[in-house]
Amino acid sequence: MAYPQDYSKISKVEKPVIGYARFGRVLKFNRYLFLLQLTLLLFVFEFLVIFLLEDYFKVLSSITKRVLEDSYTKSYKFLKLTLEYSVSQGRLPTLQESFIYLILSLLSLLLLTRKSNPLPKYVSAWLMYIAFVYFVSSFYFLLFLEKFPYTERDFAILYLLQQTGVFIFIPLVLGLSLSVFTFSPLNLLFNAFTILLTLIYSSVFGGIRYIFFVYVLKEFSYIHMPAMFFIFGPLLDFIYIVSFYSLCLYMTLRLLQKRQEAFYQWGF
Repeated sequence: MAYPQDYSKISKVEKPVIGYARFGRVLKFNRYLFLLQLTLLLFVFEFLVIFLLEDYFKVLSSITKRVLEDSYTKSYKFLKLTLEYSVSQGRLPTLQESFIYLILSLLSLLLLTRKSNPLPKYVSAWLMYIAFVYFVSSFYFLLFLEKFPYTERDFAILYLLQQTGVFIFIPLVLGLSLSVFTFSPLNLLFNAFTILLTLIYSSVFGGIRYIFFVYVLKEFSYIHMPAMFFIFGPLLDFIYIVSFYSLCLYMTLRLLQKRQEAFYQWGF
């Protein structure tokens, strides 16, 4: 039978040998490489965005002018940049149109909130959000039709500023989130490719979306303007930015599968 004195002797012998408990493996992180990679990515891509911004909006204005022949061209001064845009004359909704949208959006909200709704909750939540935006918009135009403060020019300027913000935001947010991977020279290549691909997609998608929005304001009235910003605006931009981030993360994980020991270390 062992005595307490024996256990104390064993613990005294083994205690210096046993290290702290390992809670898992963590990625190797180098703060200097992180700062170097982040600085390089931000400098290169933010410079490209600012350098090409005026030319991008000139090309977009020219394409809009060809697609919508009745559009007119204006420019907007942003800091020291001159942003050119083309836009068609929009129109206010009639009282009849506002009333129809109000009834349809209200019925959609009532149907989506029923317990017998067969749709998944996330689909119902998204449709309820769309219906609510249109309900507020149609309610406003039904009561305050003549007091609507925005025109197609105001919309175009807001869209230009929004798209400019997206272009500047992409290198910043992706650079910060991806530069933490500092364990391989390939990380810089993956990160730069992801930011470049996201900017190209944003420029194409943003241009097509702008032309479509201008056409909708011209043919179907300003009642759709709130949905353009609150449903199909920055929210969609956020979705595709996260998608490209996930793509880069997938490529990084594939790289980790081949050389795990080189990129992981035990955490204590």
